[in-house]
Amino acid sequence: MELLELLASCIEQGRTSIAPTLSDGMEHERLERLRQLGAMTQARAQAIICPRCQARSVRVITAGSAFCAECGQVALAVKDMQRLSPDGDWLRRRIAQALDLAGESAWVAVPGRVWRIGDIGRAGARHRVLFGQQLADVMVQRALLAVWPTHVGEISTIMITTTSIDRVFLPGVRVRLVPLAAAFRVRGGGLVADEAVWAGAQAVPATTNQARYGPFALDFRDVLLAGESEPIPLTHSQAALLRVLWEQAGASIRGSLLVRMAGLELEKPVDAFPLNKYPEANRAYRTLVRSDRRGGYWLPRKSLDDSA
Repeated sequence: MELLELLASCIEQGRTSIAPTLSDGMEHERLERLRQLGAMTQARAQAIICPRCQARSVRVITAGSAFCAECGQVALAVKDMQRLSPDGDWLRRRIAQALDLAGESAWVAVPGRVWRIGDIGRAGARHRVLFGQQLADVMVQRALLAVWPTHVGEISTIMITTTSIDRVFLPGVRVRLVPLAAAFRVRGGGLVADEAVWAGAQAVPATTNQARYGPFALDFRDVLLAGESEPIPLTHSQAALLRVLWEQAGASIRGSLLVRMAGLELEKPVDAFPLNKYPEANRAYRTLVRSDRRGGYWLPRKSLDDSA
């Protein structure tokens, strides 16, 4: 699990008291890295599992002592009381900085659940950016829809969320849901915006007058599916794979050769389109690319040319 996936998981589970000593080695390292970044803050445990009998939950009395009904008063080591809590303020500040919105303060839309980070894009192609957490609750979704006209408006909106997007239902509003781990990457002491996700937010919607290779931009950095009005942004690796397929003019190519011609190191072409990070690009890949059981891949060029 990546750093931002772990942070999102902690936020979604409401884990405001995480014991690093109870995590496995890999998770412990990632929790420590998040603590160093400031994404997790140290806190003292209010209740712990008794370190002596390891059977009962006991309440901490003082900094080094607790009382167990089975064992009586027990001494606590510093590590027994160490806990980590996700710092939502840190996360929202770093999101704003990554999007060059650091001068704006996050507005609360739904207390403790949804914040407006700011607006990005050019005049005439603006997008409102929200951050939402623990959105699977139907009551939270209803509350957000109720305040949408006043707190969000009719502008096209991107919602960065720690909630699995298939559990969020917001009918009747223009919103694109993006998982936190897909929208950003950890770099240095903060976050950087994922190129593919946010380049699409800056892009001008495609028109029929724009020169394209079938559904693809001339540089293959976006794809416009039939019947849709906004192109789906692609990463450099995704664009390279689809460019090679397009240049085969509908002929099948072995997956290993396709990956090599694209200049990549992948086991399978679909590995460049992970669903959890690039759900829209993954959808485009599965819509356009065909494969057989013999390891061949191709784009049905005639149907794509006809739909362009």
